[in-house]
Order: sequence, then structure tokens, then C-alpha cells
Amino acid sequence: MLSSEAEIETAEWTDGSDVTKKRKQDAVAGVHDHQNGVEAHFVAPATPAQLELNSDNQSSEQKDSGTEIAKCLGPCCNEETILYQTREEALLAQTVIIYGSGRNKRERSFQASCSKADGAFSIEGFSNWKKALEKFADHERCQAHKEACIKFNAIMKQKSVDEQLKLVAQKEQIERRQMFLTLLSSLRYLLRQGLAVRGHGDDSEGNLSQLLKARAEDSIALQKWIKTGSYQSPEVLNELTNTIGAEVLREVLNGIKSSRWFSIIGDETRDISNSEQLSISIRWVDKDYSIHEDFIGMFKVPKTDAEMLSLAIEDVLVRCVLPISQCRGQAYDGASNMAGPKSGVAARILQRQPTAIPVHCLCHCINLCLQDVSRKCKCIRDALDLVYELVGLIKYSPKREHLFTQYQLQDSPNIHRLKPLCPTRWTCRTGSINAVIENYAVLQQTLEEIAETCRDEYGRKAAGFQALMGKFSTFFGLKLAHVVFGASEQLSTTLQSKDTTAQDARLAVNLCKAFYDRQRDASAFQIFYQAVLLEANGKTEPPTLPRYSNPPKRINDGDANFRFATAEHYHRREYFEIMESLSGELDARFDQKGFHLAALVEATILDNCSGKSYPIPKEVQDLYSKDLNIDRLQTQLSMLPDLVKSYVLEGKQITK
Repeated sequence: MLSSEAEIETAEWTDGSDVTKKRKQDAVAGVHDHQNGVEAHFVAPATPAQLELNSDNQSSEQKDSGTEIAKCLGPCCNEETILYQTREEALLAQTVIIYGSGRNKRERSFQASCSKADGAFSIEGFSNWKKALEKFADHERCQAHKEACIKFNAIMKQKSVDEQLKLVAQKEQIERRQMFLTLLSSLRYLLRQGLAVRGHGDDSEGNLSQLLKARAEDSIALQKWIKTGSYQSPEVLNELTNTIGAEVLREVLNGIKSSRWFSIIGDETRDISNSEQLSISIRWVDKDYSIHEDFIGMFKVPKTDAEMLSLAIEDVLVRCVLPISQCRGQAYDGASNMAGPKSGVAARILQRQPTAIPVHCLCHCINLCLQDVSRKCKCIRDALDLVYELVGLIKYSPKREHLFTQYQLQDSPNIHRLKPLCPTRWTCRTGSINAVIENYAVLQQTLEEIAETCRDEYGRKAAGFQALMGKFSTFFGLKLAHVVFGASEQLSTTLQSKDTTAQDARLAVNLCKAFYDRQRDASAFQIFYQAVLLEANGKTEPPTLPRYSNPPKRINDGDANFRFATAEHYHRREYFEIMESLSGELDARFDQKGFHLAALVEATILDNCSGKSYPIPKEVQDLYSKDLNIDRLQTQLSMLPDLVKSYVLEGKQITK
């Protein structure tokens, strides 16, 4: 739009010849503008790029009447031919803006209220075309024109009521969306840390409410949103929690599906509500050969027989879109419903998928070995019972624990404190047994003090424990249990690592078994027994034989009861019985067909990797004949040493 005399003078208008003064004046007078559906006429010319006067195409009547046709090339007129006002007529600018149409039609005036306003531009109309440029310039500098421009701009900036309501609604929606994302991030933090979301009874004191209030200290909008209580009801929070859990599970399942093969880890347990729950995890290997063990969930089952558990596992695999045909391993405990050879869960899944090798959980095997040995050996059973009762007597009373601590600080402040026995993991009981052995003298002093000062049942218990700890057999049982559980704890630590291979597990089991076999020697017993005698000196009575009782006549077969000559012979028998039982239990528990097949597959790969060309065992060929091309596999195994050598030269790490 031309707004100054200089722009009009320098404009170029073409109709086959130079533009005359008359046409310049007509161009100044011609005004036509449409902006966003608002109808308005202003005292301002169109730009040269938007107007093109063309006298060649005019009719004779139009030339005689002095009327000129101008073609507007701007977007307002869509290139339509418009008849502009002649210079003989007066031009009056409209000072009204029209909104809408029909019933919604509204008019807004922006006429200046200044008393010195020129009537030619507001009331009478402008017709002095000879002095148009001068008058236009004077009008632009006058107060009335400036006031009209200010009013017009204010009207154009002002939104309608509907549009203002819409903008407010959009702003509130954006704020609510931001606050909702803040709630989600806070909820995700609590779920990630395993913290409770709601409080006891009053949700305003829950972790989520307090976390939002802490974050609201830096946000006024969040403070207002918290007061509304939006999206904070238990139902909504439970739904959001399930949604977040489903998204996490979806990401985990995407990784499992990309690896194709997987193994199942299952175990049943009873929760605090006395309901049976089936825990399912998936073990898989990614493209970088990193091992993953991902927890899928806990699933409530009405009963724990083999049929119900196998159906539950298959249902979970279907829901997770994990075909059972891609399952290559199973790991359960040794219960009959899980590991039954004919109708257990492992046998049922093995019937549907023969390559799903079942393996009894190796850590659970160690627990079962220790349980069986403890039941058979009286001295170890009595030692574990003593540790359990002693820790309960001292730890569960602040007064008695304070008394024990005082004696401990006087005797030896650097020794370990008492630890309770782990109720489920037998291999973690070494620390508890060792703490009792180290604090043996302190415990005797504490029990004596409790027996003298307390006149209740705890005083009587303390007196009984004091008498029991004064016997050599008790101290001997504790030392023997420490040896047995110490070796098994090292084995359990190795087996619990998710990076442990079948070869590592077998090697760790063989080392543990070799240790127990090495203890089955007369010289080993003498070393152990003399060490116990030396350490028990001053703490217990000298070793004695137990009391013998004659069996009832109804069960006496007439043979004379065997009696040991000395206490050393009696403890020798207990010692060797335990070591022989441990060796036999390890052989029985770890002699599994599935574990043997897994170790055989691993040994085949490792042997060929080291350059030893071994044929693929027949058991492996029969097991994976449908999954692998055996001939191609044999060729690839023969090339495996070269591949390993190239990795070593490139400085890459070879994973097992």
C-alpha cells in the first residue's frame, strides 16, 4: 500500500505509455482492500504490484465518460475486474468494520472524535483531486487521522467473545496437560523406586501427594492444580500404574521377540493374602550376547497342581505373543508338581516342545542338599536351632541387646554383631553361625546375667542355653556347620550370577565336591578336631560321650548296643557321615539330563572355538535337527577358530 508522496511519484504504471498526472491521481483515489473477511475501505492506494491500469482494453463509452478500469492483481480480488471511482465524484472513507453475517452481523466504528477532524475525510467526502497529494500528506499528520488509526488497530487486535473463550480454553488445556505429565513423572519415580503411592487412609499424606507438593513449591500452576484433585483418585492412579506397567512390559517383550529364542523361569509362592502366586521370568540373549533375565509378572492361580501351572504358563506366553515353539529352556524348583518325570510342569511343556530343556534351579539344588544333610546330622541340626534361638533371645529385646553390646565392647569391640538366620536361603547362614562362634564367650556372659536377673521365661531359656553352650558337642557342631555352609555359600554365589555358563556351574560344583571329598580323610579330621579342641579350651567342658539308654525290649533284637570308646570316635562318626552325605547329595542333585545336554552344547562350541575339531554330538543333532542345518553348522564350527583369532587381533572382547 502506497502511504507517501514519494512512493506514488516513483511508482511505474504502464498502459503502453508513461503514466500521466491524471492517472496517478486516479490510482491514489482507487482503494479496495479485504482483510480476513472484514469489509473496510480506506483512504490509501493499492500497491503498483497489485493494480494495473489498462486503457487499451477499455470500451469507447468508458473512454468518453472518463472512467478508467483498473485490474487488481492482489489476493483480495482474485484477479477480478473492478470499476474504480471516477475522479469527478467525491471519495468518502468508511469508518465502520462489519463482523459476521446474518443475525450475527455487527458493526464497529473507529471514527475519530477530534473536533478538528477534516469533514472531507469523514462526512462530506474528498473531491479536491488537484491537491490530492498535498491534502493526503496533511491528513496523515493531523490528530484525527492518528486517532482513527489507533482506534482501528485496537479494533483489529480485539478478539470476539467466542474467540476469546476458545483461547482461554486452549490455554487451560495446555496447562492441564503439563500438570498431568508432571503427575505421570512423579508416579513413575515412585514406581521405579518401589515406594507406595498412597498413604494410610488419608491420601493427602501419601508419597505421591507429598512429592507433588514439593514440586509445586516452584510452580504456581501446579499448586492450583493440586487443589482441584484431578487425576489423583485411587481408581485413576491404579489405571495409570497399569498403563505404565504395560508399557514397560511391551518394551521388554520387544527385546525378547528380537532375540527369537528364550527360556522360562517359574516358581510358585504364597503372598501375604494367603493366595498362591506364580512368578514367571524370561531369560534371553540380545544381539550383543548379553544375558537378560526379565521379570514378566505374578499370576494368581487357584491351585498349584501340574496341570494348572502348565496352563497358566502357556496362557502367559500366548498373552505375551511368545510362541512356545521358540522356547529352548525351562527352570523350576524340584517339587513334584514342577519336576515330576511323567506329569510335572516340565514334562508337560516338554511334550509340546521337545527342545525346551528342563533344568532344576542350581541354587535350589544347593539348598536342598543342605536341608537333607541337616535333617540327618543331629549335631548340625542342634547347632542351627541354637543359633536361631540365641539370636531371637538377644535381638528382639532392646534391654538384652544393650547388655550384650556392653559385654562385647569390653571383650572385643571389633568382632561381628549377631545376625539372624535366613529362613529360606540356607547358603546365607554362614555369617550367622560365624557371629555366634566369634561372640561365644560374650554370649555366655550375657546369658548368665539374664538368667540371674530375669525371673520370667526368658531367664529360664537363658539358663538352658548357657548350659547347652557349656558342652563341647555344641561348639563342635557350630564349627562343623561353619565348614559345611561356608563351602556351599561360595558355590551358591557362583551359581547365582546370570553370566554363569554351564561349564562354570559344573566346574564350581566339582570344586565344592572335591573340597568335601578332601575332608573325608583321617588326617583332615585330626586337624579339624584338634583346632576345635584348642579353640574350645576355657569356653566349654572337655568332650564327653553322650548318655546311652537301653532300647525297649519289644524292639531289642538281642544284639549288644555299640558303644564308642572315646568322645573323639563319636565325633569322628558325625564328621564323616556329614561329608559323605554332602558328596552323595551333590552327585544326585546335579545329575540332571537337561543340565547335561546344556553343558554338552556349550562344550561343543567352546572346544571348536579353541581349535579342537570335534564332531557335533548325536544328542545335540537329534535335539536341534529341526532348528539347524547340521552340515552347515559343522562347517561354521570348523571356521570358528579363525573368527576368534580375528576378534583377538582387532582387540574385541570374546564373550562366553
